[in-house]
Parts: sequence; structure tokens; C-alpha cells
Amino acid sequence: MFGDTLSAALRFTVRHKLVLLRITIIPILLAILLQLVAMELQSELFNWTVMFIEALLSSIIAINVHRIVLKGEDSVPHWGRFTIGKIELWFFAHYLSLWFGVYAIFLLTPLIGFVAGVLAIVAGIISCRLCIVFPAIALGKGVSFPYAWQLTAQKTLYMLCVVAIAPFIFGLFLVPIALLSPLPALFTFFSYVVTILAVITLSFAYQNLTEAPEPVAPDAEK
Repeated sequence: MFGDTLSAALRFTVRHKLVLLRITIIPILLAILLQLVAMELQSELFNWTVMFIEALLSSIIAINVHRIVLKGEDSVPHWGRFTIGKIELWFFAHYLSLWFGVYAIFLLTPLIGFVAGVLAIVAGIISCRLCIVFPAIALGKGVSFPYAWQLTAQKTLYMLCVVAIAPFIFGLFLVPIALLSPLPALFTFFSYVVTILAVITLSFAYQNLTEAPEPVAPDAEK
């Protein structure tokens, strides 16, 4: 099942590469510009501001990609959807919730020691299941984490592969690039390419989990 999802994601990326580039290039360039400014200013406050804006830009990218995969090219404007509406705010709120949950465990590490490692593993597994909520929100569904938990029941290993293993596989492509010591802007661009591949994979996972089973023919029931 995971292999089929991964193959579908790669085929979709190759087939629609120009469309994907067009709807994501503006937020990617904005993120790169912000990172370059942050490197020059060396301000901790500005760095936190950049992290917040990058999270918002990542949410916008993910929403556009999810919609392209699940609803087609006509589901977003020519250069992508950039309005900050209910979908974006609901998506961003869930994105921050997961991020702060993981960050809270990191902050607790000095206090609870190795227990934090156990909590991190458990939280990571739970997060992998909860991530399926993002494609649904991108489509305009007013759902939350309980919906994701129910949808991924008995699919923990599959979601672990989709959310953790797939990005790791895609990230291997960055290793040769990192060894070549490219410009930071170029490395950031390819990092976003890996993120987009991960989002596409999650979209196909959502599609697989929400597809209605084909009706059984009358003759087959006998």
C-alpha cells in the first residue's frame, strides 16, 4: 500500500511538475528572501518572526498542493491560492498545535530525562496519524484531529511510512547537494521540493483512506 502511494506521488510530481512549480514558487522565493535577510541581521527576534512567517508560507504551499492533487488544477488560481481565509487559519492552527506539542517535549527533556525520549517516540507516532487531517482541511472540510484519529485506525504503520519514511527517502536527494556546499538559497529551494513531495504523498494517502469501496456485483455475492 505504501509502495503504491509513493509511486503515485512520484508519477504525479513528474507529470505536473510545471504546475507545481508555478503555484509554489512565490511563497518559496519569499521564504528564501526572508532567510537571507535573517542571515544578514543576526537578530533573534527577527529569526523567530521569520520562523513564524515560514510556517505560514509552508501552510499556504501545502494547501495549494493538496488541492491540486485531490481536486485538480482548477481548484486554485493560476499562481496559487494566497488568501488568508478560514481554510488557511484552520490549517495553520493545526500545524502550530502539532509543532508546539513536539517542542514542548523538547523543553521537558532537561526535567524528565530519558522519559522525554519515550514521549517523543509516542508523540511522533501519534502525529503521523493526525497529519492526515491536513489534506481534509485543505479541501475545506471543517474537521479536526479526532477525524484523523478515526480515519487512520489500524493504519498506524502505513501513516508512519507516509509521514516519516517518505520524507526521509526524499531527503536523501539533498545529501549530494549538501556535499557540494551550494548557496543557502539553493539548498532551501531543494528543501522545499522535498516538502512538496511529502505533501503530495500525504495527499495520496488521504485519497487511499477515503476512497469508498467498489460495490459488490450481485453475482459475486452468491
